[in-house]
Amino acid sequence: MTNRHLRLADPDRSRVVLVGTANYRNGLPDIAPVAGNVEGLAAVFRDPGLGGLGEDTCHTLVDPSRDLAIRQIAAWCREAEDILVVYFSGHGLIGEDGELLLACADTELDMADYTALPISLLRKAVQSSPARVRVLILDCCYSGRAIRTLGAETDLLGQVELSGTYTLASAPGDLQALFNEGERYTVFTGELIDTLRNGIAAEASLLSVDAVYRHLRRKLRGRNLPEPKQVHSNTASDLALVHNTAHAEPVPRSTGPQGNPFRHVDLLVRRAGEDTRDRLVLRNAAKDRKWPVLARLRMVAELDALGEGGTAVETLRGLGVPGDVHQTLKKLREFSSLVEQDCLFEAEMADDWDAAAVEDPNALWGLMMAIWLSATGLPLDKQIAAVDELAGHKHGDKARSVLEGMLRKRGLPRPDRRVIQAAMGKL
Repeated sequence: MTNRHLRLADPDRSRVVLVGTANYRNGLPDIAPVAGNVEGLAAVFRDPGLGGLGEDTCHTLVDPSRDLAIRQIAAWCREAEDILVVYFSGHGLIGEDGELLLACADTELDMADYTALPISLLRKAVQSSPARVRVLILDCCYSGRAIRTLGAETDLLGQVELSGTYTLASAPGDLQALFNEGERYTVFTGELIDTLRNGIAAEASLLSVDAVYRHLRRKLRGRNLPEPKQVHSNTASDLALVHNTAHAEPVPRSTGPQGNPFRHVDLLVRRAGEDTRDRLVLRNAAKDRKWPVLARLRMVAELDALGEGGTAVETLRGLGVPGDVHQTLKKLREFSSLVEQDCLFEAEMADDWDAAAVEDPNALWGLMMAIWLSATGLPLDKQIAAVDELAGHKHGDKARSVLEGMLRKRGLPRPDRRVIQAAMGKL
C-alpha cells in the first residue's frame, strides 16, 4: 500500500492533548486504567521512532477539575498551528437536555450539568484552534441510564461531530466493557496503543488515522466488543499519526556511502524529495554510522523539510547531540532558512562570529559550516572529529576552512582555540 499524501505532524507547530479522569471525589466509580491510557499514549507520541513530539508539544492532564480541564485544553488548542489531537478518557454522562457530559475529578452525579465538562465546550475549544487538521478521540464509559438515554449510536456521533475534524470514539458501553480488572489500559485505548506502537503490516510506512480506525474495528469485532465509531473529514483521515513499525515493503539497504559520501548524499537528498522509496533509503542512511557526521546532518535537514521530524530527532540523538534535541532541530531549521534567504551573516545566529573580513568563497563556506556545527550543540571534540572525516575523504582544503571558521567565534576559550589549532596542524 502506498503513502498517498500521508504526512506526520510538524513537531513544533502541532499539539497532542491527552486528558483522563481516573479518580473521582464525589461518588463516581474510579477507573484506574485511565491514568495508564494517558501515560501510554504520551509515550507513543513522544517516541522519536513513532510520533516524534516533545514534552512541550505533547501535553498530559490527569484527574483535572472541570474548570482546569476546559481552561487548559482551550489554551493548548490555541497553540496548535499544524495538527491538533485531543484525547479524553473517563466517565460519560448525559445532561438533563440530553447533552453528552465528560466527568472530571470534581463532578457530582446529581449536579452533572454544572460540574461536568459539556461536549459543546470541548467542541468549541477544538474548533477554535488555528490548527489545519484536528483529531478528537473519546474513550468514555456510560452508566446504564446513559446508554438508554443515548438511544441510537447516531445520537452520540451527532454530538461529537465537528466540522473539519476527524473524530474517533469508543462505542457506548458500561464499566465491564470498558476495562478488565488489573489491566494497565482500558480496552479501546489499549488496542489503540498496541496498534500505534506495533503497527499494521498491510499498511503504508506512515500510519493514517483512517487505517488505525479500520484496524481497531476489526480487532474489537474479533473480541466480540462494541466497534469504535468515526466521523471524519477527507483531509484528516489522511493524517499520519505515527511511523508504521510493521511496514513490510522491501526497503533498499543503506550500506554506507558509495564513493565520495558528500556527493552521494546530494544524490540521496535529491531523490528523497521525489520518491517515497528513496525517502526510506534516506531515513536508513541518516541512522547509519558508516556515513560521515556532516553528511548525516545534511540528511537531518532534508528529513525535517520532508516532514520526517521524528527520524530527524532520532538521528540527532544518535549523533550525540546533548540536551533538548527538539530545540536543536529548531536552530538547524533556522540556519537552513537563513542560508536559503542569503541573510545568515545579518542574523542574530551569526552575532557571535567575526565575519567582517571574510570574502573568499571557500572561507565563507567554512565559516557557515562552523556556525552550523556550533548550532548542533555537539561537544568540540565531536565537531573536530566531523571535520577530520571531511579531510579523510580528500577534502583537506574544506576541512581547514571549517577549522578556520571555528576560530572566528568571538569569546572562544583559549583551551578550545589550542585544540582547534592542533587539529589544523594535523591536516
